[in-house]
Amino acid sequence: ELEDDHSNLVETERLLYQLNSTTNITCTIRLSGYHAPPAHRRFLGDLAYFEAALPGGSNIHITAFSLGFYINRSTSSRFDPTPAKDPCYSHALLDCLLQKSKQLRFAWLDALSASKERAELLRTKSLTEDSFASLFRPAISGFSNNSSGSGSGGGIMIPAPSMFTPRVDSILVRPPWIVNMPFANDVDASKSNMDGKKLSTWDHEKMHEWNAARAEEELTQTFGMDVRGGGLRDWNEELQSAREMPVETLPERIERARLIHKVMSDFGDAALAGVKSIFDGYITPMNPNEPTRAHVFLHNNIFFSRAVDAGLETFKICQGDSAARKSASRDAHNMGVLHRLDIPGLHTLATVLVDYMGTRFVCQSIVPGILYGEKAHTLTYGAVEALSELQYDEDMHKLLESSIGEGCMVATRKIPAYPLTDEKMLYIKNHRSTPLASAEEKAECKGEDAKKNTITSCGPVEMKGIVGSDKRKYVLDCTRLTPRDANWVPKLHGGTGYWEDKLDDTNEVVPPSLNDDEWIMCVLRPELVTQYAEMKINNFLQERALKMKQASEDSKEVRNSEVSQDAAVGGITDTTDESKVEDKNKNVGESKDNLANAEEEYIRSLQYNVNVFLPSLRSIETIDKDAYDQLHKDEEEARELARHLWDTVMPALTKDIRLSSGNGLQIPADGKSLTEFIHQRGINCRYFGRLAELAQKEEQDDVAAEKAMENKDARLKLQRYKMPLSWLELLECEMVARAAKHVLDSYMREQGGVASAQPAQTIASFLSALVSIGEESAAETEIRMSNLRDALDEDDMNALTMCGAGGNGDAVRATVRGRADVWADIEREVGRRYRYTLCLYNGSNTKVKDALKNRALFTPLLRRICQRTGIRLVGKKYDVGGKCVCGGANSTSGRLTYSYPIAPVDILDILPLIKHAAAVSGETFVPCPFYGSAGSPSLHVLLSDAKAMYEHGHAHMNAGNLSLALEFSQEAASLYQRVVETPLHSQISRCLKLISAAHFHGDDHAHSIASAAKYLAVSVSLGGFDCAEALNAHISMANSLLTAGRVKQGLKHLRAMQFLMELMTGPNYSEISSTYYKIGAQYYECGRVDDALRFYKLAAACTNDDRMIGCIISRSTAMALVRVGKFKEAYEIEKKAYQSYTAFLGDEHDATKASLNAVMQFMQLAVEQGKVKAVQEQKLTEQKAADAVADQIIKADEDADEGKKKKKKSKKKKKKPAAVAAQDSEQSD
Repeated sequence: ELEDDHSNLVETERLLYQLNSTTNITCTIRLSGYHAPPAHRRFLGDLAYFEAALPGGSNIHITAFSLGFYINRSTSSRFDPTPAKDPCYSHALLDCLLQKSKQLRFAWLDALSASKERAELLRTKSLTEDSFASLFRPAISGFSNNSSGSGSGGGIMIPAPSMFTPRVDSILVRPPWIVNMPFANDVDASKSNMDGKKLSTWDHEKMHEWNAARAEEELTQTFGMDVRGGGLRDWNEELQSAREMPVETLPERIERARLIHKVMSDFGDAALAGVKSIFDGYITPMNPNEPTRAHVFLHNNIFFSRAVDAGLETFKICQGDSAARKSASRDAHNMGVLHRLDIPGLHTLATVLVDYMGTRFVCQSIVPGILYGEKAHTLTYGAVEALSELQYDEDMHKLLESSIGEGCMVATRKIPAYPLTDEKMLYIKNHRSTPLASAEEKAECKGEDAKKNTITSCGPVEMKGIVGSDKRKYVLDCTRLTPRDANWVPKLHGGTGYWEDKLDDTNEVVPPSLNDDEWIMCVLRPELVTQYAEMKINNFLQERALKMKQASEDSKEVRNSEVSQDAAVGGITDTTDESKVEDKNKNVGESKDNLANAEEEYIRSLQYNVNVFLPSLRSIETIDKDAYDQLHKDEEEARELARHLWDTVMPALTKDIRLSSGNGLQIPADGKSLTEFIHQRGINCRYFGRLAELAQKEEQDDVAAEKAMENKDARLKLQRYKMPLSWLELLECEMVARAAKHVLDSYMREQGGVASAQPAQTIASFLSALVSIGEESAAETEIRMSNLRDALDEDDMNALTMCGAGGNGDAVRATVRGRADVWADIEREVGRRYRYTLCLYNGSNTKVKDALKNRALFTPLLRRICQRTGIRLVGKKYDVGGKCVCGGANSTSGRLTYSYPIAPVDILDILPLIKHAAAVSGETFVPCPFYGSAGSPSLHVLLSDAKAMYEHGHAHMNAGNLSLALEFSQEAASLYQRVVETPLHSQISRCLKLISAAHFHGDDHAHSIASAAKYLAVSVSLGGFDCAEALNAHISMANSLLTAGRVKQGLKHLRAMQFLMELMTGPNYSEISSTYYKIGAQYYECGRVDDALRFYKLAAACTNDDRMIGCIISRSTAMALVRVGKFKEAYEIEKKAYQSYTAFLGDEHDATKASLNAVMQFMQLAVEQGKVKAVQEQKLTEQKAADAVADQIIKADEDADEGKKKKKKSKKKKKKPAAVAAQDSEQSD
């Protein structure tokens, strides 16, 4: 069935290929070499000259004038723009060409007919195919030109048709990491079964056809600028004007959100194009006399700079390039937080980060007036230069308190006006490259008294507030909105000391100290701060409720005693009663006011100081004792928060992962979903190592409990839920992938970035080292090459380019490292970044335990590294997990080195990674092509109405109000689509998921399937076919189809789930066993017991984290075996299930009793079957014995008869001579 569906899709693609080939007419039209017209011809009306290459090989020259086009007399060697003998004049250029060429006329008629047929085919398929099929069909296609001129797959069209781009890029927003290669030629492509020869990595050049317009496109490239629009776009003015649009009515809010989204999306595209132009060397820097790493650029009203240490002149807390890269990322993230808060009066710049070839570019819009001298703008908060005094403005401070303070829980604290220590300031003075500025000279004149001044600050000390020439207040360099993580602060400097206390002296890869400039930028997650604050508020409210209850009881006792006293005395006047009531009401009102004030004061106390544990900051102890005491309290609060993360949050997460099969928690399926998962818990990615250590301990406990059970040791009890093996595997895979990105970036930057000139060689060797367990010897390589046909060798590789040219020159060549060097760098990076020693990867590591061997995930690792670095590979079968060839021996020869299993020709493309400050919460760097949209589908939509609708729908869904949930979610999807003007957005995908769930729980199967199909199509278009959202969409689709009774279609999505799980997470993922079991159950219900048994056995062979699921699989397997008459096997399997039920549920549980009854029945059936079989075997034995006896008797009789026949023959032979003599005598007579 699956093959039939695949054949139908292939047949459709074949028809489209044939029709598209017919519509593709070879006729090149370009500007002639005689263009532009000379002056005397312009005055005669000539506007332009064209040259056309017609079918058949003839070239003609055409003159364009105000009334149309005609063929002139010019040739390639002679200019004559006068009309030819047959000018073929026409108002349209096409008609002029059609009059000239008969072949072109016939081809044009065929193209029109094919175009109509293609339109009818696409219309028919749009009615019969669902949304996902229209995406899946182009993805599996081997045809290179089947885009058909329209985004039939609902995807994005490529705006560079002159360049070959993979077919899958036309249907996906973000390019996939692996690309299917098309057919090699038209003959193979025309075959109906797609068995033709595909292009190999050796044949890239066959897809790059001659196109005269391509060179013209390159020469006329404006790199994001709209030169025809009358002027450059002022990105900042467009953004701020859009923010200031009215928001009184819903249409106004929608229009405002739409305009902001469009400006941000266009800015991302322009920034990406600008980075490409800078990297290619087309843009001149503003400071060409400075070193290359310090160059800054101004292009298209966007300011570009590299995220590197800017030197000592700029005021900053941390030094070094690594800290600068981290600081740029934190600044972009916090700009996104302020953008999503959407606070009136507080303005932020449009910010985009682009990572490409190991270099991070910071792209920002420009503050008005900042480039035109100091008088055009005013610094009102913070400092720009290192030795300057911090500026303070009351209006700016109040704005920051109302925005950052209240919205992000940032405390207001006093800090020195000169924040740097005297030692740091002296060091800067002695080592800076520029002389003192006038402002710093004035500061020196103020003397030591100025250093005792303090200012009140709300935000990081290095944050700047600027009033631009447009009188708007801007915030820059907001690098922290939460405190620094005390777990990554040296214990000597006030840290918790957890890392130092657990450090092993024998560990060579984990640094002994936390003194690293990059860790200064390590801050706590805002989710952790919010969760911790909510926990403290809940405790406060509970304590207050107890106090109020106790106070009410005490007041009740007092009133009762007063009433009894008054009754005893008697004669209470009405005036006395009224005065008592008034006093009580007054006391009640005062108590409520006091409680409200106490609540506000307590909530205000939960704000955190973001300037704790910072190095080189001046102590405030001698300046303001109260502020110094408050700083100590703030540091202790930050330590408590870090301890809560270490001691409570991460162990609780590990426990939830262990119990995931019972509490309904879905374990992340890949690195991206893992990152989002732990961020929701308030855990940073740098704690992957800590989580992996906790996972290892849980696995060791499981192994010890299993051994104790085998040895019948009652001291360790076997738990029902095991620690999922995939959790540790996923953590290590993500750590290696992230460390590999940093190591590869360092390779690209070393020696002045020489490796980026020919990066395929370095990247191929690097990837080959990562996905292998060792390096081949020369003999092993020779044996492997001899067993392969059409294999690439070193000579073939060197013939690709002239990289070995240059003789004995002094040019610096890129270093290609061997496997041992690559893994040594990665292990050091993992040890430094995560303080962890790998136990699953690098098989040469002697510390790898036997129980953890063969658990390295090479395919998921290759996928994740390509996603995090932007590398695109050719889709083929790579021999991962074996031995590799890295070409390290040829690193100094200057020749293109050979690598295996990934060769340099397997690298199809390297994409830039972009991080948009206006992206949705949690979005990080994503790959994006230079010719496509810069992540606009992931931009945050500033429409509170849509967000409120979605949240209401989610709340009603949890409450069981399906109709309201459906109504709100549909309205939210409609609002989002009105803003982004496309269904391809992450928020719309979530709305579709909620809509599908509402229909599913409401038993509306038809609408549930339709919504799930849309959810799947949108998820695939946004994240690719192998993203976590696509996996969840397949789950929704499978559940909807199977519930509706459409088993055939549901099984397809179950198999897709199984494939994606193994591709993304490896064979030990928890849900793989359940998926196999579901497939087997569907086959069992359909009566296909043999197929059901096959999948049940696969499910039993997979890892099960819940031992009860193993029992269920065993019981189902036993029932299937009973149906095929294998009672003994069913008894053995059911017996194991009964033992597990007894161990975990007890003898009195209903499931245990049912299993016991099944065991007894199966045993009885097995015994009866054994008896019947024994009787049958006995009868068969007796029959065989009787047959043997009969055979012997028959054989004896046959032997006796044969003997008699022989005797008779012998007697006849003896009597014959006498008879013959008598006969002869008679004849003679």
